[in-house]
Amino acid sequence: MLFSCKHEIPLPIVDNPTGNPIDPNPTEICDLDTIYFEQQILPLFVSSCGMPNAGCHDPIDHQEGIVLTSYNQIINTGGIVGGNLNAGDIFEVITDNNNNDRMPPPPNAPLTQEQIDLISDWIMQGADNNSCESLFCDTLNVTFSSNISTLVSNKCEGCHSGANPNGGVSLTNYTQISQSATSGTLWDAINSSNGAPTMPPNTGLSDCEIATFRIWIENGALND
Repeated sequence: MLFSCKHEIPLPIVDNPTGNPIDPNPTEICDLDTIYFEQQILPLFVSSCGMPNAGCHDPIDHQEGIVLTSYNQIINTGGIVGGNLNAGDIFEVITDNNNNDRMPPPPNAPLTQEQIDLISDWIMQGADNNSCESLFCDTLNVTFSSNISTLVSNKCEGCHSGANPNGGVSLTNYTQISQSATSGTLWDAINSSNGAPTMPPNTGLSDCEIATFRIWIENGALND
C-alpha cells in the first residue's frame, strides 16, 4: 500500500495586544496613486543599501554615517526632504551612470528604473512614513506574476542578485525562485525555520506576506 504525504506549511497566526487574531486580509482603504513607505520604499533601501555584513548602510557598518534601515534613519542620515530630489545624495547616487559612484556599487545590481521611479515619486509626494498593507497583500488570488514576483523584487532581489548574491542564492527570475521554493530554503528563510535567519534582514515579512508565500508554495509554486 502506498501512502501520499503532503508537507503542510502552517499559516502564521499572531495575536495582537487585544488578543484578537491579525486578519491577513485587512480592509483598510489604500490610494492607488500613493507610494507607501512601509511596503514599497523601505524594502528597497534595506535589500539594496542596508544589507548587513556588506560594509554598506546597515546600523553596524553605517558607511559615511548613513543608515538606511528605518524611516527616521533614512530621513535623518540620508538627508531626504519631501518634494526635493536634490536634497542629500541618495537620489543622485542611485541614478548615477558611473559605476564608481553609483549605489548600490558593483558587483551588486543597480536599482531598476521602476524602483528608481518609486523612490522619486515617494520623495515628490512628501517622503511620508506611510503604510497600507491591503493594497499589496491579497491572499485570495495568489499568483506568481501578481504577488510573488513583486514581493521578491521589492524585498529579496537587492541581496539576491548580481555577480555575488548573498549566500550564493539568486532570486531574479521564476526558475531561481521556484527552485528555492520547492527545495524548502525559501520558506525557511522567510519564516525563520530550521535555524535559518530572518529574511529579509532587519524587517522580515508581514503575516499576510508570509501567508502569500505559503499559499503559492502549497499550490505548487506555479509560474502563473
